[in-house]
Amino acid sequence: MSFGPALTASLRATTLEVASSTTRYDAVVIGAGAAGGFAAQLLTEAGLCVLVLEAGLVRSPIGSLRRRLARSLTGRVLGHAALAALDRRRHAIQTQCYAWPLAPDAFVDDLDCPYVTPPNHPFIWLRARRLGGRWTIPGHGRQYYRFGPDDLAPPDGLSSPWPLQSGELDHWYASVERRLKLLGRRDNLSWLPDSELSVVIEPTVTEAALQRSISMRWSGAHPVLGRFAAPFDALEAAARTGRLLIRSGAIARKIEVDKSGRVRGVIWIDQRTRREERSPAPLVFLCASALESTRLLLLSQSPMGPGGLGAASGVLGHFLMDHIWVLMHGRVPTLTPEPAPEAGRCLYLPRFDARDLTVPGPNRGFGVQVIQESADDGSSHFLAVSFGEMLPRWENRVTLDPWRRDAWGIPVLHIDCCYSETELSRARQQVSALRDLAEVAGVTITHIDEMPALPGSAIHECGTARMGNNPENSVLDPHCECWEARGLFVTDAASFPSQGTQNPVLTILALTARACDHALRNVSAG
Repeated sequence: MSFGPALTASLRATTLEVASSTTRYDAVVIGAGAAGGFAAQLLTEAGLCVLVLEAGLVRSPIGSLRRRLARSLTGRVLGHAALAALDRRRHAIQTQCYAWPLAPDAFVDDLDCPYVTPPNHPFIWLRARRLGGRWTIPGHGRQYYRFGPDDLAPPDGLSSPWPLQSGELDHWYASVERRLKLLGRRDNLSWLPDSELSVVIEPTVTEAALQRSISMRWSGAHPVLGRFAAPFDALEAAARTGRLLIRSGAIARKIEVDKSGRVRGVIWIDQRTRREERSPAPLVFLCASALESTRLLLLSQSPMGPGGLGAASGVLGHFLMDHIWVLMHGRVPTLTPEPAPEAGRCLYLPRFDARDLTVPGPNRGFGVQVIQESADDGSSHFLAVSFGEMLPRWENRVTLDPWRRDAWGIPVLHIDCCYSETELSRARQQVSALRDLAEVAGVTITHIDEMPALPGSAIHECGTARMGNNPENSVLDPHCECWEARGLFVTDAASFPSQGTQNPVLTILALTARACDHALRNVSAG
């Protein structure tokens, strides 16, 4: 992974002595993925001096080349089966990700970074510790869709509404979409709000033909061109301000809060020295990814909060969600040979569960992303991926395991998450819908999931530190600020009260922009 000149300079400047300085920072950001990088950009552009703590070590190009050569040599000497066995031992979970072969160095070592699940409730927790996080791993879907009114206030009443008014995120969505330079079309669908686009695209011959076939078959189906874009380089932009310092290999261990309930700073472990360090700041953005952020809240115990920050609400760690993921591969005759689609380009079938209805009903549903790519033999590869909404249920939760520790002596998560019968029923509907889609598209199915992938496999985990209007039943307030630690903001998907069927990244970025604005207004007021 290459970095721009400003970010490279910031990485070099952030020595251990600088990172653990006692007087330097206006804000600390934990995590350098989509949310953390964007928070750092917005805060530095507003004039704050910001330290970013990233758990992953930045590997030099020479070091990465040596590892690749070593892997290649191991494969030649011991055989690829032996190499695969070694990978499975150290990366038993991470190798299950489709993107593992594309960027193996991006993922955590499962022996160093374990977690625990009940024997009958497996969970696939795919983690990237690196600058840019999972957002920048090759193969990321690059899909960006807004949440609509029914997503923020689910009409079935089976989960808490978001503490936001209808349209309240529109301004923040638009600000993010402009930075993304989003590609797509305006579709005028009430349950899939339109976005602010930088490039309006037209369907290819193949896409248009498939859209027509689907629309003719189902009156309630509305196949649209996906809205996509490459990630923007928020960390490089932050570094160009001259107000960013960033320490890699910094594993956050605890968030400190004073007796008045104000955040004081972050205690972290330096991977290189294995020493505990402290970086004080009056403002902390926790953006480590949904489950890592909640783990850090649980770890941040004190005499005032023995269960961790936010635990007094009783909901910290509860209501874990991940999309119900069902996948189909197939082949179809090519209408017109076309170049490979841009990364992220697809057809999107929103609320495909309601394809026979005028509008979706009050129940939770699913969408489908379709990619068709020409092959050399005159056919096309056909990939359809369905994401169904999982209900936020109390019993799907994470806690700290009382016995297991990671390589740095930090308690690991115990993850207990499974599908309900309602979600298994929805998965069966997804499988049936993909079969129907294959028939309409003339696809010869080469693989289809008959059961949903294990929870976590969709890599869209959400919840466990939800936002709300009342500290008695939520961890965060409507601006994603922790009720029990003023100045601490959690803006990744841990904050989601529910998850809709859309990819969560756009909403994560919009919440981050809104929280940064709120934090900066308070700093100015103070």
